[in-house]
Amino acid sequence: MLRKLAYIILDNELPFGILGLLICFFYLMVIPRPVTVFWCIPVAFSWFSVFLIADWFNVSLGEGSIFPHRADQLHKLKRLAAAGFFMNLVSDATGAYMTRLWYYPTFDPLWYLLFFAPIGYMMFGIILYIFYRPFKRHWDYLVKPGRMSRFRRTLFSVVIHAEFVAGVIGLYVSGRYYAYLMNAYGVKWYAIYVRVDIPVNIGLVFLSWVSVFFLFEYACFLLKRETLTRDLIRGDIIPLLSIFGASVLCIVFIEVFNAPFQVWVFHNWPYNSIQFLTIPVVAYFVWPLQYLLLLPIIRLFDGKNEENVW
Repeated sequence: MLRKLAYIILDNELPFGILGLLICFFYLMVIPRPVTVFWCIPVAFSWFSVFLIADWFNVSLGEGSIFPHRADQLHKLKRLAAAGFFMNLVSDATGAYMTRLWYYPTFDPLWYLLFFAPIGYMMFGIILYIFYRPFKRHWDYLVKPGRMSRFRRTLFSVVIHAEFVAGVIGLYVSGRYYAYLMNAYGVKWYAIYVRVDIPVNIGLVFLSWVSVFFLFEYACFLLKRETLTRDLIRGDIIPLLSIFGASVLCIVFIEVFNAPFQVWVFHNWPYNSIQFLTIPVVAYFVWPLQYLLLLPIIRLFDGKNEENVW
């Protein structure tokens, strides 16, 4: 029965996805306020609808589906979910818990941390990847595979080890900054529904993201996985182009849908008053950085080295 239902959904992903988004949108528009935490369940369902639309996009470009209608795809989806969980844990810990670059006014901390956060982290990670996948695969043919020259191999070795050192130093510097913020302004990390007005150094926040990326890249290097660093040294910029293309689609389907309902609210950003659809303009430009956290984690979890995310 479940398999039959899965194939029905798979054959009609686009209409089901659009219908799901419309139902969620109108439900959220008419539901009475003040809202409860269960008000966010339709938002979670909307993310499933976005997944269906993105998967249809993959199929339309001839890149295949990752909808879990086969055992191998279910295993792949589990790995993506695990990668999404860890990626968003880093993102939320630095951007929400300690700096309030965004906060969640609807959620009780216990409900959020034990239930909504884990599910949301996994779903969001999957959505990020499934929008990235068609761009990367569809443009792959533009760059020929091959080994690096001796000079490039030497350069790669120097750069990847330098990234490890920079990652350790960057985490130390940003960690001290987070400790200072929480002590100086009394930020309670678990009170994710509370707006806290603090002057955030956005550079140090994203230094921590880039530092984690460097350490993940180095871990992939040690495990003989592909890395973005290697691709860039080879002259392959397809991953970067794919990140920007996927970010635009994700913003349309994720941020724009959240704008009228404010499940999460942006705050403490530089030039916070300059906004589009209630989102600080600066936030749009840092969206692609999320992929620097997600994609190397996917490579680390891909034990058989099958998913060529770079």
